[in-house]
Amino acid sequence: MTDGTKSAKFSVDTHLFRELGELLVGRESTALIELVKNAYDADATEVTVFGENLGDPRRGVIRISDNGVGMDPDTFQRGFLRIAARLKTDGDRKSERYKRRFTGAKGIGRLAAHKLARQIEIQSIPWSASGKAVVGIDGFIDWNLVEAVETLDDVGADAIVARERPVKSGARNGTTLTLKVLRQKWTDAQRGRFLLEVEGLQAPKLLVQPLPKSFVSTQGLFVSPKVADASTGDPGFELKLEGDFEIGDNYWPVVLDAANWVLEIDASADGVRYAVLPTRSMAKETPQARAYNFSETHPSQKEGPFFHARLLLREGAASGKRDERAWSNRIAGVRVYMEGFRVLPYGEDADDWLYLSRDYNARDRKLRFLVDSVAPGKLGEVDQEGLLGLSSKHFFGGVFLTVNRSGSLEMLVNREGFVPDAAYEVIVNTVRRGIDLLTRVRAATNAAKAEAAAAAQPTGRTTTESSTADGSTKAKAEGSIKRLTEQTAELKRLAEQAPDTLKHKLIAVAEEVTHATEVSREVVPANTMVLVLASVGTQLAAFTHEVNRLLGLAADLESNIARLREEELPQKLKNRVSKVSGAASDLRRAIERQAAYLIDVVTPDARRRRSRQKAHDALNATWKLVATSAEHRGISFENDVDGELRTPPMFRAELMAIFTNLLTNAVKAAGTDGFIRAAADIRDDGELRIRLENTGEAVDPAEGERWFRPFESTTVQLDPVLGQGMGLGLGITRDILAEVGATIAFVRPRKGAATALEIVFPGATR
Repeated sequence: MTDGTKSAKFSVDTHLFRELGELLVGRESTALIELVKNAYDADATEVTVFGENLGDPRRGVIRISDNGVGMDPDTFQRGFLRIAARLKTDGDRKSERYKRRFTGAKGIGRLAAHKLARQIEIQSIPWSASGKAVVGIDGFIDWNLVEAVETLDDVGADAIVARERPVKSGARNGTTLTLKVLRQKWTDAQRGRFLLEVEGLQAPKLLVQPLPKSFVSTQGLFVSPKVADASTGDPGFELKLEGDFEIGDNYWPVVLDAANWVLEIDASADGVRYAVLPTRSMAKETPQARAYNFSETHPSQKEGPFFHARLLLREGAASGKRDERAWSNRIAGVRVYMEGFRVLPYGEDADDWLYLSRDYNARDRKLRFLVDSVAPGKLGEVDQEGLLGLSSKHFFGGVFLTVNRSGSLEMLVNREGFVPDAAYEVIVNTVRRGIDLLTRVRAATNAAKAEAAAAAQPTGRTTTESSTADGSTKAKAEGSIKRLTEQTAELKRLAEQAPDTLKHKLIAVAEEVTHATEVSREVVPANTMVLVLASVGTQLAAFTHEVNRLLGLAADLESNIARLREEELPQKLKNRVSKVSGAASDLRRAIERQAAYLIDVVTPDARRRRSRQKAHDALNATWKLVATSAEHRGISFENDVDGELRTPPMFRAELMAIFTNLLTNAVKAAGTDGFIRAAADIRDDGELRIRLENTGEAVDPAEGERWFRPFESTTVQLDPVLGQGMGLGLGITRDILAEVGATIAFVRPRKGAATALEIVFPGATR
């Protein structure tokens, strides 16, 4: 340059490797998947992944070896050593030997190696179609030395080494990558998750091979799903895991044995077809189960994506030995595969890409993904069919995509999942629609089974027998009460005519029968309400799921508002946001209290076995449920029960129900600005006495028994937490206590209180 202008050129900082590695390769398992995909793109028929000393970064080794077409010095320089090389983007993007559709196009294979280790050794022997001698490559990269200098122009010869390797005719072609000086120490937990993801690199043979005739009797939509875009001469690809990556025994037969239904989906330009097939074991157990086929127009006939899917469904819990159950739960989920390789994170426990867990927890009665579908066709909606929906752990299946049939579907930059655009939504809606069709078929099968069972009931009974056998419990009881009344009158008539010695006995018997009749009359209407409460109780499990879901939503709302408060906002708007924040916190705490209480009462642990319960802790846990209502009334709670006092063996759910009834009654009765006090003592004979006292209107112990009768209640106002008294609480409480030999009664209150109830537990401990 004669005018003083100097030439300029771009330079690349070595820090680029670290930046691109973190950006383009999400996690270690993703990096390993990319290296295995490179072997597939190189026409390998088998690849072995070997691990050793993964818990020691300095001694740890990961080795990936394949029998693919390998690299010569030129390919190594232009492909492996060139970031974002164009070798896979030129031409028709198919492999040299078997014409496989390339799974990679970003040229980030060496960045995957960088993600896993600080050093990499490369030995490669190229494939020769003519069988003549070729030149291979021995390479070495030390990433620490590369990143020790500022730019790539400054990288020394000791950091990147590439030597030609003369190869004799007939030598085995392929590439071996040896990764040394691992980036991190692998804990048992990390290695367990890593192995789980590595194990799922490829689609399981159980899903991609023809289903055994011993498994299903009806042919589905395809013999085998289309997994990869390759020529018919492609011998396939096998992945072997060795060393620390070795999985050990597998239990794929367990998956087949446990499956009840098969769902297949064929989404093509001609339309979307669904096949729902019962397994042989299901058809044998339930003769009403039969195969169904449905079809509808593809929502994007021109662009796609087009794909195959095959899912197995297990209706019940995982069975078999402990390790077999663990295996079934570990491989459960609906996963996604591109050219036969898994796409993370779809199918993981925490990933609800098909909204199965969301809908299972919501317990919707209808199948929302069938609302706008014509696919059901010949199979109409079944009442309450949505309640048969199952979570993802009951499914084992795969959605199989190929590059040339995936339309506009794009992978995220870190190789974990797809861009959530219209093409992705087509896959979600189509697969989920198939699952909802399967749910409808199951609901129809159950309905047909119930009808068959009803039709098989024996007939020919007399009218009296039928009315007695088929009547409700209430009708039977009322009939018995009527007969008791008639028999009492008959006894009294006989007593008038009997000798004096017999007369007194007959009158005494008549009085006992009269008393029993009066008690029965009180119990019968109470039983009606108990049945209503029992039917409500059956919904508590679903309600518990819903409360826990709402708790998560409330927590998210609270955190989002908290972040909003940190923004630069006008003062007036900030004040309003503060008020909303306070309301969100109150909402979260209220739902949290309900969730904690429901867990204590309705979960299996609360009623699995009887054990000695700490009365002090149960009282505190129950008080959280009514604390808000008590605070609004200005009512305080004093729990003076010794923290070490324990009841006799009983279910926690029983004790929580007892204290719930008593505390809600006490809050309603204590009046404004009153108090509730709990105290206890234990006697030498192990008799535990718990006293619950409150202010408000007094109850005379002499008349206390009336409040244990059904429908005796002083409450007429409805409270959103405490409810309106139905007069059943104390009676239910007494019945629960009777199960453990305990009693309850009104007693004289101590100074300052107006009413007191005392529970006496035998056989308690400190």
